[in-house]
Amino acid sequence: MLTDQLKLVPGNVRDYLALAEHHYRSARPATMARVLALRRVAPTVVGRYLKQPQRTQTVAVLVESLPALMCRMRNLALDDRYGTWLLPGERARLLNAELRCISRVVVHPQWRGLGLAVKLVRHALDSATTIYTEALAAMGKVNPFFERAGMTAYHRPRHAFDDRLHAALSQVNLSCHDLTDLDAAWRHIEQLPAAQQTWLLSELQRWYRQLAGRSSCASADPRDHLRYARDHLLLEPVYYLRDNREQP
Repeated sequence: MLTDQLKLVPGNVRDYLALAEHHYRSARPATMARVLALRRVAPTVVGRYLKQPQRTQTVAVLVESLPALMCRMRNLALDDRYGTWLLPGERARLLNAELRCISRVVVHPQWRGLGLAVKLVRHALDSATTIYTEALAAMGKVNPFFERAGMTAYHRPRHAFDDRLHAALSQVNLSCHDLTDLDAAWRHIEQLPAAQQTWLLSELQRWYRQLAGRSSCASADPRDHLRYARDHLLLEPVYYLRDNREQP
């Protein structure tokens, strides 16, 4: 198998920089406490012909960082263990001693679909240096690989107006995941009976105004409302936590 050519090793900042452009967040992590890398050592096609040394390629990387001082979902998951009852200095010392944050998991596009992200996260958890490991994933609802690796997901409680929009979409046989293809979702709406279409667009506009308000930058285009719904409902960050003490 192709994955048999990969070696999981302690990495460095160069491994991250080699793949940084393939991550949806362009900013570099503020801290890098630990880096794990999957590297492939193999000759290139030209190198094999010329009998040149093998080439090392980083195909996937995981970065652990020191945790942010404040995180609302962390406080909910850990019953306010690092809450405001601690002085900032005390909170920082306790967090840095007990918790690491998986801040980046990047897989080269040519190596996606092979489970490499799950493999990296599982290794990070199995070799954890702190009692807790956390992660915050903007794409957690779309690609829950942190859960497949053994972390527990914590979702932010939905607002009542989000529940109302979910119910409205389901009434016309649309789910949140259908919004990943906006063109197909819009065609579905256009094919609805006139009264049902008018009702749904009214519900969508009502929901949009709850979030965007009536500011000058708010849009009146229902397509923008649908796009906003996709980004809000699907790309809402999911918080993940693993208590490393509970594992065998």
